[in-house]
Amino acid sequence: MKRATKPLPLCKGDVIRLVAPAGPVDRARLDRGVSRLSAAGFVVEVPDAVHASENGYLAGPDAHRAAQINDAFAAPGVRAVMAARGGYGTTRLMALIDWKRLKSNPRLVVGYSDLSAILSYAATRLSVPAIHGPMAAADLANRFDPAALDAFVRLAGGAVSPKEPWGATCDRLRAGSATGILSGGCLSVLASLLGTPFAPDFRGALLFLEEVGEPAYRIDRSLTQWLQSGRWSGIAGIVVGKTAPVKGESEDDIRRLFAAAARQLGVPAWYGFPAGHDGSNYPLPFGVAAKIDAKGRLFLLDSPVSSR
Repeated sequence: MKRATKPLPLCKGDVIRLVAPAGPVDRARLDRGVSRLSAAGFVVEVPDAVHASENGYLAGPDAHRAAQINDAFAAPGVRAVMAARGGYGTTRLMALIDWKRLKSNPRLVVGYSDLSAILSYAATRLSVPAIHGPMAAADLANRFDPAALDAFVRLAGGAVSPKEPWGATCDRLRAGSATGILSGGCLSVLASLLGTPFAPDFRGALLFLEEVGEPAYRIDRSLTQWLQSGRWSGIAGIVVGKTAPVKGESEDDIRRLFAAAARQLGVPAWYGFPAGHDGSNYPLPFGVAAKIDAKGRLFLLDSPVSSR
């Protein structure tokens, strides 16, 4: 991976611009999330365009949603760009986003779920670190965890030590330790990028994966697609986020699928990091080096932001 082009740190008083690249945004939830970001010390910009909707599952037409992202990338006073929510629709925008501007003038892109498409592409193809973390009308509005927001403030501000275990200790799926460039995201979203120009390059990655609302056979299908593509052959290891099973299935069913994938790849794998859709959404920096040790403790070896 090329040397990272890091954004500036996000400090209290800095501007976070919200965008809606996927599903339509609930105003009440958005207001709760904005209040929590404001209480954490940030200036939150919410353009009117965020409130658009189309066809029930998109926050406006593709050009409308892409323009929000490109405007946020271009605005000189914006230090971070955070998705209001996920859902579906971000992959439709990949060819419309001004990636050259993000590369030449990087700022933090923050989100998870459907935003995995942007996060993983920025981190692995552009070498611009991003944060798999909070969204204003999602986890900051519901299942709010103050500790996760505090961790985001520290991570985005460049205040995390490489000696500090990050998040909760994970459970072993396949023994070993691994060091690599942290990247990944929502498994089904990442699988939808295979065969496109926007498929992430996970060579050397410490791969974080999580999922939501998918039965075991669909998780199996996405894992199989990646394994058969050969695009995971160079990864260093796998860290799986805690994933709630669908009705009638168990978390052990999910664990077995990821353990089998790790065996096929011959890499260590760990389960239960508290990031993603289930429970707490602890932030993770994509595009920088991290290590998970033999005890399942994650260490962030580099910062996603510059030292100014």
